[in-house]
Amino acid sequence: MGRVVGKKVLVTGAGQGLGACFARMLADEGAKVALTDMNFQGAEAAAAEIDNKHQGAAVAIKHDVTSKDDWDHAIGTAAEFMGGINVLINNAGIGSFGSIETETIQNWRHVLDVDVDAIFMGTQMAMPYLKGNAPSSIINISSVAGMVADGNFIAYNAAKAAVWMMTKSIGLHCARNGYDVRCNSVHPVFTRTPILDPMISDGNEERLTRQIPLKRLGEPEDVGYCVLYLASDESRFVTAAEFKIDGGITAQ
Repeated sequence: MGRVVGKKVLVTGAGQGLGACFARMLADEGAKVALTDMNFQGAEAAAAEIDNKHQGAAVAIKHDVTSKDDWDHAIGTAAEFMGGINVLINNAGIGSFGSIETETIQNWRHVLDVDVDAIFMGTQMAMPYLKGNAPSSIINISSVAGMVADGNFIAYNAAKAAVWMMTKSIGLHCARNGYDVRCNSVHPVFTRTPILDPMISDGNEERLTRQIPLKRLGEPEDVGYCVLYLASDESRFVTAAEFKIDGGITAQ
């Protein structure tokens, strides 16, 4: 217990699924957490659950990650509540089903706006806080889809690959400038969250698990333990790296 005592964590997309899991696990290990999401009711419920267990540890913030004004509000509110920010978890993201022939330019732009541009903008705006509260950690949630392509996920593949390379650039920039700020990406495979529910409710769980050498879906906590490590000072010599939480799928 207590692996992240003193950490001040902002988690985007924390109203459900992976983001809510990350916030809960980090609070259990001693961190203060700011949960941001467009789904403010979800973020409030997740924060209340944490607060019931760890009084004063969590705050919920309504946040559209594509909005500069919302980022300014979220960062300022989180920093005021926690006394700074030294862990930024860029978790908010969306996908789109479409090939080069069927995807629309509107969907393409929206996926990249949420999954890529928002991370660039939010990290840039949070950098003064991260530098001022070091040692700090930026954790970008990418996907195995950023490493392994699918003909029907062109926008999502492109977005998550961009997150992977952007993470390396940020990590190298911070290291070469002497900042005690590291940046790493996490790449989950199919994970049991509400976003996956429509796929497995149609009887596709067996089809999905057949692709994974460990023959099961990921659980949110499988990803959460990696995020916990990267948020903690245990990972202070780790930057510009990628962590595959994929049951072995990318090794095939």
